[in-house]
Amino acid sequence: MNQARRLITLRSMETFCVSHNLELLIAAELKQLDLLMGARQQFIKRRLAKNPTTEGLDALAALLHSAYTAMERIMVHIAKNDGLYAEIRAKSFMWHATLLNRMAQPGNRLSSIISKELHGYLNEYLGFRHVFRHAYLHELKWSKMQPLVQNLEHAVRLFGYEINTYLQREN
Repeated sequence: MNQARRLITLRSMETFCVSHNLELLIAAELKQLDLLMGARQQFIKRRLAKNPTTEGLDALAALLHSAYTAMERIMVHIAKNDGLYAEIRAKSFMWHATLLNRMAQPGNRLSSIISKELHGYLNEYLGFRHVFRHAYLHELKWSKMQPLVQNLEHAVRLFGYEINTYLQREN
């Protein structure tokens, strides 16, 4: 698996931070998310200025999926750190929604990680993730994707802020 991953990505094995330190894991993931977004800011601005081509729509769909997946990976690290991941995964096909909802709710073993505002944004990206993974690219509609693309930078920034706030609160 690792050899296959090296063949299709630019990530070196050092990037796959194998650590039990939550702060290091999250810092590595947030750095990846920043790289993802930073390299595509101009592309996003150009595509928002006019309706994207078919290829542009496909690229934006992949970006939305990748950004949400990165944020979800951080939430998985938090859930694993708190011993909640197995319980969340037990929800089977609904585990993605369960994880997101759990991050927005205070509980016995885990304080609320994300605000209701951020939960609302992320819930929209989770819905898109499902469509992206189960629909054909030619079925995607710019009118439905445009608000997600417009809000992506804000959602990612807010996510980073709230995750860092959580880490500071926990230390």
